[in-house]
Amino acid sequence: MVPAFNLIWARVALGCYLGGLAAVITAALFQDARQQNAAFRLGRAAIAAGFLFQFVGLVEMASGAPWLPASFYRLVTGLLAFVIAAFFLMVYRAYSPRALSLLVVPLICLLAFAATFSPAGLHGGPSPQAQALLRNGWIYVHIALILVGYAGLMVAVGSGVLYVIAERSLKSKHVAVAAAPRLPALETLDVVSYRALLVGFPLLTTGLAIGAYWADALFGGISFRDPTVFLALLAWLVYLVLLFARWSAGWRGRRSAYLTLVCFGLALAGWLANGLSRMHSLLQP
Repeated sequence: MVPAFNLIWARVALGCYLGGLAAVITAALFQDARQQNAAFRLGRAAIAAGFLFQFVGLVEMASGAPWLPASFYRLVTGLLAFVIAAFFLMVYRAYSPRALSLLVVPLICLLAFAATFSPAGLHGGPSPQAQALLRNGWIYVHIALILVGYAGLMVAVGSGVLYVIAERSLKSKHVAVAAAPRLPALETLDVVSYRALLVGFPLLTTGLAIGAYWADALFGGISFRDPTVFLALLAWLVYLVLLFARWSAGWRGRRSAYLTLVCFGLALAGWLANGLSRMHSLLQP
């Protein structure tokens, strides 16, 4: 089972994230600009506190308390929430896209909730093959790089969705409700999406390469019939096409946002298909 102190820190972090979500939703309902600013600052502080509590839990876990593959789903899901929170805080500090909070913070809360309250039982213990895999440090590098790549993709998706909304609002000359947070400029949203993709792609590529190496070592090769492998590689190819189209054809704005959504959909499908994957199911509860 997961060590008790890790669950305590995870629950405290979840409470902070939920407080941050309540703050950003409240900010969106305020009409007064000063009240909006104060509520958004409170929300960002709550997300930062949740991030720090998760960090404390990870440090304690890495300091010597062993964890079993029974908690693997909780660990990976919590790490994804942690990395997305880190991306969000960096983006917020640089660009302050408050409307992005309404898209990213609920996702952080959902992942933190799943990491804290999902079932953790692995009856019968881990297989010898899974134990051998978990004793190798490179598997953790693979996981960390994949998660950072996915986090960058998720931030890019949030920025892309806001870009489409803002562009349609401008074209229709629709006046936004006064209570809603003002959308950032189109250029800002495009830059945020592009830079998140630039950070995520090389890390995701490295993570996939490490995973391919260990799949070959453990299973004698990569099976492209494995749904997680196939969808991950397909998402990587769309990711590559997206960046290449931006560099060579100047794809920006709406077209880039739609292709980012396609890439995210494939990555999400690959994540959900882990239970059907021969390799990844070794580590599932």
